[in-house]
Amino acid sequence: METLREKLTFILTALAYLLFHLGMAPGSGSILTGTIMALLHTLPYEIGFTYIVVVFIRRTSGNRWPPWDRVARIFFTIGIIAGLMYNLYGIGAREQRRLKQLKKTPTTLSSFRQDDNRKVPLYWA
Repeated sequence: METLREKLTFILTALAYLLFHLGMAPGSGSILTGTIMALLHTLPYEIGFTYIVVVFIRRTSGNRWPPWDRVARIFFTIGIIAGLMYNLYGIGAREQRRLKQLKKTPTTLSSFRQDDNRKVPLYWA
């Protein structure tokens, strides 16, 4: 990381990593708690996949480890993908919970058509 461009892209990648892990906690709704939960849930997978990719790069480049900033960029990239999948899964779970709650409430004619509240029975002629 020698040039300003490399430093700037490294910082932007780290910020994107944090952005993709932003979330709300299920109970309290705290953003800080939700973000920490997302980081802790995805961190073992990110470290493992990063290690596999770095070992593959090491084997193909003649047993040399990549520089630390390259390893961090690989980690951030894998983390962005993991954060995206984690948040999509969380959105799907919240939507399933919401649909299950809607299914529990009975639907009546008056709640289905709120503008139609006739008291007179309908007769077919």
